[in-house]
Amino acid sequence: MLQSLFRYAEATVDSAIANMVARALVAIPFLVAAGFGTAALAIYAYDRLGLVTGNLLLAGAFCLVGAVVGIVVAARDRSTTDANGQQENDASAAGKDQTEKRPLLEAMDRDVLATVASAVGPVALPFVLRSVMRNLPLIAAVAAAGLILSRNGTNNADGTNNAKGAEAAMQPAE
Repeated sequence: MLQSLFRYAEATVDSAIANMVARALVAIPFLVAAGFGTAALAIYAYDRLGLVTGNLLLAGAFCLVGAVVGIVVAARDRSTTDANGQQENDASAAGKDQTEKRPLLEAMDRDVLATVASAVGPVALPFVLRSVMRNLPLIAAVAAAGLILSRNGTNNADGTNNAKGAEAAMQPAE
């Protein structure tokens, strides 16, 4: 009896993963097209408006798109929460406290995530490790560049900042 339930759950998870992968494969060409469209728009803006104004225009356009998407997601999330709140209000007419906050992940959500991770993990781990090992020099270079760029200056033994001395060392000799 339980074995058929486990098979059903496994088939459900497998079909959900297959649907997610199919949707991702459909989205990839559109993302690449959006990248080329953005590049063409940037070149057009540079030609028409100059480098600084073109970059500012593109930055403003992306901020506007991000704000609109954020508003849509917040509205959708709020409407879903309101609908769930109405159902909870109807179910809690017996006098339960409404001020309690729900946990970030319900127990059912944790179980589903654990099932998905246990099903996908052994399959995805070799691909992830292979990709990381193949690109290890690039990952190390990006990490080193991030470390170098995040430093403001070197500190002397007495704790004072030596940034002014470093700038003076880069000046041409007189």
